Parts: sequence; structure tokens; C-alpha cells
Amino acid sequence: MRSFKRILAVLLIVCSVLSFAGCGAKEPADYGTELCKTFCDDVSTGDASKLISYFDDASVTVEQLNGIICPSDRNIAQQEYLNAVKKTITYSIQEPVYDANTKQSTIFLSWQIADLEDKSLKSAASLSELETALDSAPRKMISSSVNVDLSGETPRITNPKDVIDAVYEFASGDYGVMPGTLSDFFISGDWLLAPRDVYINTDKISLNISFKSELFDYKFIPGIRYVVSRGEEELYSSDIIHLTESSAKLGFTAKNNEASFNGNGNLNDGTYEIRIEDEYGNEIRSYKCKVETKTYEKEAISFKNNKNDFYLTNLVYEIKDDDLKSLSYPTKTGWWDYDVTSVGKSAFASNTKTLAFSLSVNADIEKELYYDYYYSKDSDFKDINKAKPVYSGSCKPTVYEDQSCYDLDYSAEKFEPGFYGLVVYSDASKTHIVLTAACIVVKETSQAVNGQ
Repeated sequence: MRSFKRILAVLLIVCSVLSFAGCGAKEPADYGTELCKTFCDDVSTGDASKLISYFDDASVTVEQLNGIICPSDRNIAQQEYLNAVKKTITYSIQEPVYDANTKQSTIFLSWQIADLEDKSLKSAASLSELETALDSAPRKMISSSVNVDLSGETPRITNPKDVIDAVYEFASGDYGVMPGTLSDFFISGDWLLAPRDVYINTDKISLNISFKSELFDYKFIPGIRYVVSRGEEELYSSDIIHLTESSAKLGFTAKNNEASFNGNGNLNDGTYEIRIEDEYGNEIRSYKCKVETKTYEKEAISFKNNKNDFYLTNLVYEIKDDDLKSLSYPTKTGWWDYDVTSVGKSAFASNTKTLAFSLSVNADIEKELYYDYYYSKDSDFKDINKAKPVYSGSCKPTVYEDQSCYDLDYSAEKFEPGFYGLVVYSDASKTHIVLTAACIVVKETSQAVNGQ
């Protein structure tokens, strides 16, 4: 019986020891490792609402933690950059060092994150390019340690902010991502070919917008879209447009909404608005214009009765339409000498093959013009409104290296000496006159005039 009691006592002692250090129980240091792993997972995801639970005082707020992980002044593009980098964060945990006297556990960590100094990452101009580059970018190692206090009823981490600061140090950089919003870089918007912001008998409206050139010093530039409306009715919403230069044209034609155009192919009357947004829906600017329909009555043709020598020393033309006048360039407009037969500013020798008038205009003009040439032996162009033109034509502007021009030409094998009048119309029905010009053909050939 004594022997049995002695053996039983030994077994009880052994089991009491095993209950602390064996028999499947965990060392205090093991609890520290489990807590550390949960903490590191939360650090990797960067959820401040979870990370705040590791702080047992009011020294840090959720807002402050968010400010470390992704500063509050970051725009959406910058946030996207930081979030893409954050997804590359991984970590490994070393064996803990446990101090039984203080019941403190120190766990060393090795964090890995993409090396943001890598060339492929620096050159990434968009989120998709960045994500592709991050997949193969070299890794940078960050060393830190977690201190776990195991002296209380539950283990707690005593230095959570040190780890968060170390891991998210990268979030304080800008990495060349565009700061602020596109509105900060916007300069102006101007309606093209619409003096006074009014379009008359038009088949399209077009807004030219411009941004500061320094915008393109950055990457991750958001795209833009624009919405066209008339009154409360939305007519068209564009796809996202990615800016490649400091200016862009935002247009609206029948291709965008046929119902907004009348039987003549022109835009219906009304007040139109183009609202410009970035791809996140933030408004940049909005602009309004008016569209009007005008019905012109047949306009009478008239030319001044100039003396012969007036044609030798003057450019004889008159722009009669105010809109065209504001969109043309007088210094580049006038009679053009293809055949080297000019004997004056508005005069040609009789051996010329082409009477050519060049109307220099804004490069954005695409509208077709219609024109007639009339002949008069005398400079008064008597009864011209009853006469038939000697030539009729139409043309759109030709874009040259230095200018855009309507080439209002008339070619013939022979030109009778006398006066030639050019009448240019805005419409195929030839009711509204936008320009008239006149020239003289002298009897002499250019050789005779030049003494050759």
C-alpha cells in the first residue's frame, strides 16, 4: 500500500509539470507567435479599423493610422498606386525569444515589398502597367520586431506603431504620380468656329480644352469623359479619353445622336452644354453654347467699280460674313499666283492658266464653301445678278504645312482680258454670300510685262 501511494505521488508531480510544459499545453512564447501572426496579417492588409485594436490607449486614432498607411491628402490615382504596392507586402516570422523573468517575447520579422526604385516601376505610366511591373519587380527587405507582453491575462503587443511605421514608410513618397486633381491643371475651354459662342446652321459643335503642360511631368494621369446635354436632356456621354497632349477637342455630331439633328443635317436649335469630368466622375468644367438656325434670302451680288490701276496695287476682296471674318487670316488671304503671271496684287497677264484666290482660315474649319466666277469686260459688273457664272465650284479647306486654305480656283486654257468677280457662298443653294473678290486680266502676257 505504501508503495502504491509513493508511485501515485510521483505520477501527480510529473503530471503537474507536464500540465505546464507538456501534455499538449503551449508555452507563453507560443501565444506571442500566434498574436504576432494575426497582427502581421492585419498590417499587410492595412485595415486601420483592425489595427487600432492593438493599441490599449488613446495615443493613436484610426485617422492617424490611415494617415500612415495612405495619407489623407492623396488623390485617387495616388491611392491606387499605394494600394497596388501594398498588395505585394509579404512577411516571415522567426522563432521568438522569450524572457521567462519578464514574461516578454521578442519576435523578429522579415518583411518584403517591391523595390519602388526599380526602373520598370518608375516607368509605369498607368495602374495596369504598374500591376504588371510589380509581378516581376525585385523585392526590398524590411526588418522589424514585435514585442509581446505575456504577463497579463491576455498577451498584448507593446510596439504596434513601430512595425506599422516601418512597413508603410513607402506611403510617404509621391513616385511621380499626379498630385491634386485634373481641375488643378485645367487652363481653358473654347468653342471652335463659334464666335460669341453661337453656332449658326451647324452640323456639329466642338470644344477645344487645354491643360498646363506640367501635367505631363507626372504619371497616372486620369482619363476624361464629357457629357453633352440640351436643357435637362442628356444627349451623349463619351467613353474615357486618355490625354496624350495638353489640348483636346470634344465634339458632338450626328454620329453621337442622330435624333438631335434636323432634316437638313444641322443640329437642332437650343442651348447646349458640354460638361467635362475625370474618369472618377469629378467635374472639371462645363461650357455652354447656342445653336441657331437661320434662313437666308437670296443676297444680291455687288462689286465696286474700281479703276484698272487699283487692281495692280491692291488686294481686291471683302469678307461679308462676320463669323468667317473672325476665323480668317487677312495677311495670308488674297490672289495667288500659280503660273508666275501676276502683274499686280489683283492682276494677271493674259497668258495665265489659273485665277486662284486663297482664303486662309482657322485649321479646325472643315465646312464646304461654294463659289462662282463672273466675267465683265468693264469693271462695273453691270447686270451681274442676271448673268450666268463662267465657272462654278466648291471646296473644303486644304491643310498645308503653315496654313489651312480654301483654294477658290478657276482654270482655263485662255482668259479674255477684263474683270473677273469671285462670289463665295456658305450654302449649296447659294443664298448667303460670305466673300467677294475681284481681279483683272490685262491684254499683255507676263513676258511682255516683264520685258522678256
